[in-house]
Amino acid sequence: MKKRLLGFLCQWCGARALEHLSYQRRPLPAGFYPIRVPCSGSVAPEVITQALASGASGVLVVGCPPGQCHFREGNQRCAIRMRFLKGWLKALGVSGERIRLALVGAGEGEKLYQIVWDFWEDLGEDRPL
Repeated sequence: MKKRLLGFLCQWCGARALEHLSYQRRPLPAGFYPIRVPCSGSVAPEVITQALASGASGVLVVGCPPGQCHFREGNQRCAIRMRFLKGWLKALGVSGERIRLALVGAGEGEKLYQIVWDFWEDLGEDRPL
């Protein structure tokens, strides 16, 4: 089974950073699948666990930097949920390292590029849930 990294990107910052990368023609992993969401705070834990259960090797959630969330506290709510979810996954015997939160500004395409590639490499070989 091929490695797959699912990315939920905030439309205000994460998705815009990805757009900057596309203008620069920076290659991302072939198994990286970005999905634009209204806010990182709108990504429910159930969506992340379903993605993992459906075969995603990892899930990356990208939100706005601290103090810059367009929905005021969406990125903070997401950070709390991700900490909880990592602990919950660990209790189930699933590595919490398969999910990650990144806070990236709209103009930080290079930072997003590095985050995606680092996560891709950290996932290593595909592992069953």
